[in-house]
Amino acid sequence: MSTRYEYPYLETGHIRLLHIISVSPEIRVRIDVVPLDANPAPIYVALSYVWGDKKPFSRVIIEPHDQYVNIARNLTLCFQHLDSFVGTNIWIDAVCINQEDDEEKSRQVSRMTSVYERATMVLSWLGPSADGSDAAMDGISSYGKAAVDAGFLNIHKDLIGTWPDVGDNPVHMRARDAVLELMVKANEAEGDANRAAERFPRLAFAAITRRNYFNRVWIKQEITLARNSIVVCGYKQTDAESFHAALLFYGLLTVWETNEYRAGRHTRIPGPFSEEELMAAPDGPWMLLKQTTTDPAVGSAFSGRRKFLREGGRQPLFELLHTSYVRAGALGLQSFDPRDKIYALLGIAADAVESGIYTDYTVAPDEAFEQAARFLVAKGHVDILKWCRSRRVRPPTWVPDFAANLSYTWSDDMGVPIFKATGSTTQPTDLVQNMKGPRPASIRLQGVRLDTVAAVRSVFVHNDGMKYPQAAAIQMFAQIEEFLQRTTKYTKDQWDDALWRIPICDREYHPTSMYFQRATLERSGRQFELLRTQPLDDGDVMAETMSYQATMQYADGARPIYLAEGYVGLGPRETVSEDIVVLLYGGSTPFVLRPAGVRGEYHLVGEAYIYGVMDGEMMDKGVNEEVFTLC
Repeated sequence: MSTRYEYPYLETGHIRLLHIISVSPEIRVRIDVVPLDANPAPIYVALSYVWGDKKPFSRVIIEPHDQYVNIARNLTLCFQHLDSFVGTNIWIDAVCINQEDDEEKSRQVSRMTSVYERATMVLSWLGPSADGSDAAMDGISSYGKAAVDAGFLNIHKDLIGTWPDVGDNPVHMRARDAVLELMVKANEAEGDANRAAERFPRLAFAAITRRNYFNRVWIKQEITLARNSIVVCGYKQTDAESFHAALLFYGLLTVWETNEYRAGRHTRIPGPFSEEELMAAPDGPWMLLKQTTTDPAVGSAFSGRRKFLREGGRQPLFELLHTSYVRAGALGLQSFDPRDKIYALLGIAADAVESGIYTDYTVAPDEAFEQAARFLVAKGHVDILKWCRSRRVRPPTWVPDFAANLSYTWSDDMGVPIFKATGSTTQPTDLVQNMKGPRPASIRLQGVRLDTVAAVRSVFVHNDGMKYPQAAAIQMFAQIEEFLQRTTKYTKDQWDDALWRIPICDREYHPTSMYFQRATLERSGRQFELLRTQPLDDGDVMAETMSYQATMQYADGARPIYLAEGYVGLGPRETVSEDIVVLLYGGSTPFVLRPAGVRGEYHLVGEAYIYGVMDGEMMDKGVNEEVFTLC
């Protein structure tokens, strides 16, 4: 009869490694203890995976005494797919760390950065085959590897953002041309039944990116630090570079096909669905198109790894928090313990020491979140206040609630603001050094009061399941027009301009980019006119206005607001009359505040778009400065 394995004391600086002896019919290993800092360094593979349900599911037999350790279901399935790694040394936290010894766990968790950074290889286990994952992995190995071989990943991300303009570097141009050939192949195969085997597996690929693995915050650190990484799904394997290249390829393929379709060079509507399928979808085309979208978490993980390997440096905490939790159309990274939303990123944060934040599970989650927020505001990131709408005006309103799913910001993309409402003005140095307000969990910030909210209209929430969202959009257009007819603040040209810019917060998807930019009359203005005058049951009109419709998808709600002096814009769904709109120095947008009952103290409601003040117009008008205490 086997007995439970008794973990001996593990000296500081040492780790346990499992030597895999067999994975079938029993999982058998030998445990070796090695110094992590040894010279020569220990050779081992580190496993990156999701624990999932932690209930015991099976056993790992520890030789030579046939003792055992209980493991959960997902790890059991992983072991059963590691035939090719028999004879390999591997580090797996669930077995290599004594999970019942809190002192050992604390020491070992603090060294996980080094464990993954020094591993010869990191295995990313996505789970068993399902939802066409074998086809997805084959497509990654085919299209992704071809893109890697063409030099696709050597093109800087800024040039990817301006695709297909990659500058005049011959190396980049050759890579671009090779990838365009892959796009042509994928596009032509999509519409040809005889070339089905050549298609890029769009739906299966999108599905594999939505696996739970990519949405765990600790995974971000493990992928980032991996010098050499293999992705395993079922019995299929591919390298991380091919996966990353396939992800970039698919994103650009969608943009390129849409651009070609609008230019009339392609007659087939972009994507895996025909126009007839989209129009006949029982829940509407948006629900069908959702099946083709990838999870942003995957791009965040692989781009972070690419930057880390290429530049040899860590990202600032602000960037890590933004890419991890502030997502368009998707949930942010998750963790079992809310405090890990901060702590799990410290190992790859360039300013972790400067922040003064240390892993401490004795503090409450809000205290950990406040410490991070206060550090970031002091660093000049006033825009983190845009991450706070998820609190729904619950104190501390100025601290992002990382335990929740953060609402996506309206006014920036990839962490780069597209407005500059306070110009180059920043918080005064003396205030930065003494930001704490008179109450616990409060903060003092300087800015100017723009105006008071005089009227609001109904909340606009884009329902992705609506087959025809046009009626709701037209209602919003009418409400904005009503406010504009009241005011004398704007000229006639501004009035016409504001009518189509306000519903989309003056931003649009550019046909050759995956990112938002400022809206243009040629693109968004034209789509606005089509959307309010032409029926969407015309497939061409639906396709032509898709960018404007997508930009109006305020999943968390937005409402037209009218300010006392005549300004018109959009505010968060919680905005009510008598709220005030302020410009806080260092912030790229106006913010809606609500008096908290004590003079000078306010609750933050959220960011706003106010037509006519988004580019620093108020900064040279001699407005009176105030210090606002947010609580």
